[in-house]
Amino acid sequence: MKHILALLIILSVSSCESKEQKRERILKEFEKEAKTLRNNQIDFSFNARPRYFSAKTMNGTVFNSQNYKDKNLVVFIYDKSYLKKSESYDMAEELNALYTKYKNDAYFIGIVEGFIEDEKELQDYLSHSHVLFEQIDNTKSYNKSEKLNYNLVCSPAKVLIDTNGKVIHSSCGGGNNLVIEQKLDSIRAIKLNP
Repeated sequence: MKHILALLIILSVSSCESKEQKRERILKEFEKEAKTLRNNQIDFSFNARPRYFSAKTMNGTVFNSQNYKDKNLVVFIYDKSYLKKSESYDMAEELNALYTKYKNDAYFIGIVEGFIEDEKELQDYLSHSHVLFEQIDNTKSYNKSEKLNYNLVCSPAKVLIDTNGKVIHSSCGGGNNLVIEQKLDSIRAIKLNP
């Protein structure tokens, strides 16, 4: 009986040590993953210089931001739910108006995000939208993770990157395009009067 009790105590002590070691190992793995995510994050904040990124668009082409080096680039980031017009807001119409007005002054890309149950759900959202510019599918599901990792968590977001690769506008929310239009008007004026 004493031997069994001693064996149980030894097993208990060794299992506590292995639980602590396991916890430390998991914590180190988590820290390593978090560091990798931070290092690979695209910084779209004002005055940042986002690293180059690429992803397949919904039309099957590959978008690579490095191809727009020395050019102005507008990045729209929005949740898939905004693709459907609501009673109070039509995001596609708002972003299409910016695209139509400034497509000769800057390049445009949209990034669709959010959780979807399956691809059919995303196609349903897309069928209600008539977005005129290329879009990247950055949605996630049970069997699909996001392709791009960036620091904006609002929707819709509007980012303008100038010819020097610097973010000169970064805003959140719909219905207010005054500042981004002013920036794009300035870009147009410079192009017309170099």
